[in-house]
Amino acid sequence: MGKDRLKRKVGYGLLAEFYAPLLTDRQQTLLELYCDEDLSLSEIASQMSISRQAVSENLNRAYERLDELEQHLQLLSGYVAMNKRAKRCLELLNRVEASPETKRFLDEAIDALLKDGGQKGDEDGV
Repeated sequence: MGKDRLKRKVGYGLLAEFYAPLLTDRQQTLLELYCDEDLSLSEIASQMSISRQAVSENLNRAYERLDELEQHLQLLSGYVAMNKRAKRCLELLNRVEASPETKRFLDEAIDALLKDGGQKGDEDGV
């Protein structure tokens, strides 16, 4: 699989994590099988008893819907931007030289960013 195709598959897998509830059940299933389980179009067609062409067309409709949702709601791009800002904040906080009392507050801020910013073992798994 080419790098562009793999990138596309991963990208749509991420979008599906945000927008799956807004897709049809069939679109959710197809995206899960194709993006998450890495099944081929033929394998999906066989498993779902539909044609390979039907799998392709339904996946393309799901991709269009995901693109449309992201264009309007921007949940994934906002999430990525927030994580970049949190990472930058962590870098800056780790460079601060502080008194013992101030260090305690810095450590609390770093812990809050790590927990809430998803930089280390995010509790909800996303």
